[in-house]
Amino acid sequence: MRAPEPAEAYRDALRELWRGAGAASLVGLFINLLHLAMPLYTIQIYDRVISTRNFDTLIALTTIVGVLLLFQAALDYLRGRIFTVLAGRVAARLGRPVMEAAVETTLRHGAAAAAGAMRDLGEMRSFIASGAIALPADLAVTPLFLAALYLLHPLYGTIGLVGALLLTATSVAVEVLARRPAARANAAAGAVQIETAAAIRHADAISAMGMLPAVAARWSRAQARALKDIEHGRGVAKALAAFAKMLRTALQIAVVCAGAALVVNGEASPGTIIAAAVITARVLLPFEQLIDGWRQWLDAFGATARIRELLERGASGRSRAPVTVATPTLVVDRLTYVPPGQDRPLLRNVSFRLDPGEMVGVVGPSGAGKSTFARLVVGLWAPTQGGVYLDGQSTFAHERGSFGEAVGYLPQDPGLLDGKVRENIARFRDAGMAEVVAAARLAGVHDLIGRLPEGYETRLVDGGARLSGGQRQRIALARALFGDPKLLVLDEPNSALDAEGEAALIAAIEAARARGAAVLVVAQRMSVLNRADRLVILKEGVVTQIGDRAEVLATLAPRRPSRGPAAVAALAGARP
Repeated sequence: MRAPEPAEAYRDALRELWRGAGAASLVGLFINLLHLAMPLYTIQIYDRVISTRNFDTLIALTTIVGVLLLFQAALDYLRGRIFTVLAGRVAARLGRPVMEAAVETTLRHGAAAAAGAMRDLGEMRSFIASGAIALPADLAVTPLFLAALYLLHPLYGTIGLVGALLLTATSVAVEVLARRPAARANAAAGAVQIETAAAIRHADAISAMGMLPAVAARWSRAQARALKDIEHGRGVAKALAAFAKMLRTALQIAVVCAGAALVVNGEASPGTIIAAAVITARVLLPFEQLIDGWRQWLDAFGATARIRELLERGASGRSRAPVTVATPTLVVDRLTYVPPGQDRPLLRNVSFRLDPGEMVGVVGPSGAGKSTFARLVVGLWAPTQGGVYLDGQSTFAHERGSFGEAVGYLPQDPGLLDGKVRENIARFRDAGMAEVVAAARLAGVHDLIGRLPEGYETRLVDGGARLSGGQRQRIALARALFGDPKLLVLDEPNSALDAEGEAALIAAIEAARARGAAVLVVAQRMSVLNRADRLVILKEGVVTQIGDRAEVLATLAPRRPSRGPAAVAALAGARP
């Protein structure tokens, strides 16, 4: 089934949001109309029932208003459920596209470009679920209640209107004087904490080199500045909130006072006093909510704008239609890659072919573009010119799910995720233990996993930081081998391996080749490349030699054959 495009998912989510908000607003209109039941009830009680002493009328009116209150409670519950369900559906529609866009954006622009993406989605969901989205609809009904106040007496209406304007001015003052400075301070504090958290992940270096006092002092200074700004903003906000509370009470007193004067002068009935007080409270309620709701709406608009920008930036141009890889023939055709924001290519005009069952090794000095080449082969980045094709399909444009089923990739950094060992090996798919164990045995890591505290159920945290580099690399190799992929791309797969691990790696490569998989290995150490059919020598992003392994090695050192493969490897920038 084709997954929706990010822009399409965003539009669908907005349509769903506005449809749901419209339904909730309609329900809210009836809820607000029912709020008039209590004022009408009090007028009838004070002006008719008490004067006539008619208990039948009292019972009838009380029964009617009781039924209306029950109906109002049911509508309130219904509106709350609409917001809860709507929040869940919008988050469900946007969750996968936002996650995919965050990954794509991180690949092209770095982690900072997608930081906070899921937090923005969470804020958007919370905003909808909280019911704050109903504030404009509640404000839109305010003229109805003001009109009711003016019908009771123009003085009541004037008091309600003045109160609404004063509360609106208070909400604007809170935003300008308190929340904006506090938001800037929070952002600054958050940035420092993120940077510090990143440093703490390298606790061994911090401790060994005595950096902890300096790092802690730096955090304390930044935190002190941020807290000072935050406390200033909170102090102003509390003062204005106290003013708003006092204003509300003062307006209620003003309504009662005005009503008493009107009754004494014979311009209004006694029942209008309580009715006007109830309606005035209802008029002021959305404006009181505006003090907090203003910020919630601004935050929601900001989160929505960032999500839209992320979806646009993260648009990958990849296909959404799954395509099965039948034959693992890899063709690299005049591949050139220039990183975004740079003008110097890291790879230039690279071309060769990798057939099923064949192993090609890529060697060269540091900075030659080997890892960049591996990332382009597995479709992480879009080529600037040319392309890489697996079974005739672009590895970059290929739909990621079907591509991942056919490809095993081991990056330089094993990149294990928080979760159980078996989940990491299974690539977090719903797979049986037999498949997981089979991949672990192919990687020669089954016995090693058995020595972990809970075996395959051992939970990895911080990317497996508690494991040795070799253990992480071998588990990542098992993940690459999971599902018998047709193409294996291994980037420095033996950089952290001992002799036993390297022997297991070579055995796994040979087993993959035996079943017809194509294998591309980027390495500095020639021990694993001695099994390669052909070698590609990269220097400064350009292929300087390509061909049969023995022929390439002979070409590199024709005059010093006695020095053997180790010296030849050194000429290519590799290690024996």
